[in-house]
Amino acid sequence: MSKNFSMNSLRLYTKLLGTIAAAAAIPLSIAAPVYALSSGDIVSAGSVWLETTIAVALAFVTVMAFSLQIARGYFVRVLNKFTLRLGADIWWLAYVLIRDALIFMSFIMGLLVFLPGTFLDYPLAVPFMPLAIVLFAGALVIKLYYDADDNRNAFRAVTMLVFGGTMLWLFGVIFVTETPLQLATLPPGVSSSSGFWFNVYNTFSSTNNLPLAMISFQACFVALGIVALVGFAHPILHSRALPKPKASGRAAQPQPLPIPVPTAQAANTENGIQKPA
Repeated sequence: MSKNFSMNSLRLYTKLLGTIAAAAAIPLSIAAPVYALSSGDIVSAGSVWLETTIAVALAFVTVMAFSLQIARGYFVRVLNKFTLRLGADIWWLAYVLIRDALIFMSFIMGLLVFLPGTFLDYPLAVPFMPLAIVLFAGALVIKLYYDADDNRNAFRAVTMLVFGGTMLWLFGVIFVTETPLQLATLPPGVSSSSGFWFNVYNTFSSTNNLPLAMISFQACFVALGIVALVGFAHPILHSRALPKPKASGRAAQPQPLPIPVPTAQAANTENGIQKPA
């Protein structure tokens, strides 16, 4: 009886092992889908990632530039509290350097939106983003021609241009660039088929409205070219005159020192004692 029980147990274990092996072999028999990435896909994904990073980073850079531009009064008040001249110079130099560097970075990094392929594969807000870069370029040109820290009108013009560029860039990033591709994933209360957000995204996105994108980029490109020409003319029109060469090519001969002629009073004086006339 024990022999029959052992045989039955062996058969049961054999069937169990066979069932487990068959179950494990089932997934191996199904061909899994293979996803292969080509070099074009990698380049396209990398370019979109770079454009997204720069667009979002510029939102913070422009806000910092505008914040420092309108904070000039605060920095001047702190500057007047310094009793050490060196500390005051470092404070003011750091403020001017950081502020102007942020405005310049906003312009340089924003030139990415003027690349021909950018507005075709990435949703840019047109004409807001290109126009913002033109405004930053105008602010830099004003700084070339005028001292925006001493000239009140120049300071106001630079402040308004930086403010306009910052607001246009923020508007484009919030309502177009960072809007989800599927508007159904927006927060509750935002419609995916109507409403302000939906209309702004469909109207001003470069990927959805290609005619508006082309017109915006062409007009802003011409405006940027005019601003660039005005800025390029500054070092030519305001350059100092170079020193003219001398008429004679010979080196100037040293002139002998004039011999002092003794006057009558000096002749009557000898060793500090004045002789009578």
